[in-house]
Amino acid sequence: MHLVQWLFVVIVAVSSVGCAPIWTSDGMYLVRGRGGALFLTPSPLDLNRYRGVMLAETQISTKQRSRALKPSEEERLNGYFTRRLEDVFKRHGWAIVETPAEDVLRVRLTVKDLELEKSRRFHFGSVITGVSSNSITIVLELRDAVKGDRRLLFGDKRRLPFGVYAGSESISIRRVEDAFYYFSNDLRRRLDQVQRGEFPPPPRPGAARKISAAPRSS
Repeated sequence: MHLVQWLFVVIVAVSSVGCAPIWTSDGMYLVRGRGGALFLTPSPLDLNRYRGVMLAETQISTKQRSRALKPSEEERLNGYFTRRLEDVFKRHGWAIVETPAEDVLRVRLTVKDLELEKSRRFHFGSVITGVSSNSITIVLELRDAVKGDRRLLFGDKRRLPFGVYAGSESISIRRVEDAFYYFSNDLRRRLDQVQRGEFPPPPRPGAARKISAAPRSS
């Protein structure tokens, strides 16, 4: 099973068992929050020892029934995602680096389920572009750049902002950018919580429900 599919199967499972604590078989526990899921290694989770991040190539995909992303649109989204993540990590005190080291995290971002439609021109001359689906899937994974151990996995089924978008085909892309803007703000707040030690302590393994480990991202 793909990492993204696994994550949201787990989110559905978690919502069905109420407040039962969840552990993965590779020793991570789930901290649930508003609109997303955050997987952390058992305490002590020490992200403070990291001083830099390496950004892997972002994986962007559309739904099967969607039109394909244009090269210019994919370049635009990649650029926007990269700028937002760099801003979040720099505010957190992490430098953006290009080589692995013991104090570096490797970051992998996956954005999928984009559903883009072609523009529709109406008789009064305006052009409306929209998306059929109202949400996209975003998964961010942080691993130790040397050991490869997963340190954090943050996933969200992010709703696309509602509003009047008219003018050109780029409007669908703007909605995706707006959704990622709010996701990146949530990521910044969660990283701050981890840094301050404000996430719930891990439950005792004997009292928790255990699920399979998250698959390795390719």
